[in-house]
Amino acid sequence: MREAVRAFVPLTVAVAISVVLPVGAQAQVANSPQMQAFTKSQFYGGLINSILSRFPATVFQRCPTLVSNGSQVTLLSPVTFGADGYPNAGSWKQTFPVSGCGNDTVLNLYFSATADEKINTAVGVPGSTHADLTLQRDGVMYANTGAALLGKNCKAYDVKNTRFEGYGLPKPATPDPGPESHFRPWWETWTLVGCGATIDVPIDFVPQEKGGTQIIQPGGATEVLPKTP
Repeated sequence: MREAVRAFVPLTVAVAISVVLPVGAQAQVANSPQMQAFTKSQFYGGLINSILSRFPATVFQRCPTLVSNGSQVTLLSPVTFGADGYPNAGSWKQTFPVSGCGNDTVLNLYFSATADEKINTAVGVPGSTHADLTLQRDGVMYANTGAALLGKNCKAYDVKNTRFEGYGLPKPATPDPGPESHFRPWWETWTLVGCGATIDVPIDFVPQEKGGTQIIQPGGATEVLPKTP
């Protein structure tokens, strides 16, 4: 079984796919022409279009000036393939930078394959967040809480963009312990839109020694005012 998709409709942007693997997985890229072939298949193109349709217009708009200079596939766990060329194990993430329609950002799509060759998909928050999919889901709750402090009468926000700001923490000032640390905190700015307002919300991510990552919304959410002519 595979995820059912509508008839293939070409994207309105040109997409060049490159495959990148985390450190320690180079053997997969050297011996995986299957991944390259699969991501260029008609089935996969239809799957991508189906997923892109899930993004709200506040995040992703199609317009005549839409530009995307390519996408990148990152393997999150090793991917294996059946004899018919479809994945039967593993997971990956695909990022699409988009611009030209009022929200320059990166669309983040997640995939995982099961033994029966079904492809499970998920839409991540847009932008340059370093949070994994689970942290993103929790982060949305914290970001909405921060936005609600300003827009008290608004009950629904969309995450329009996320911006990785750096390792360490700004408040209180916490230095970056370096890439060799297993408990390296970082902070981001999440931009939410709702009820005509655009709000930037800072969020801290702090890995814990006992496991997991603590998410902190330290306050200081600010409304982004429209630019004056």
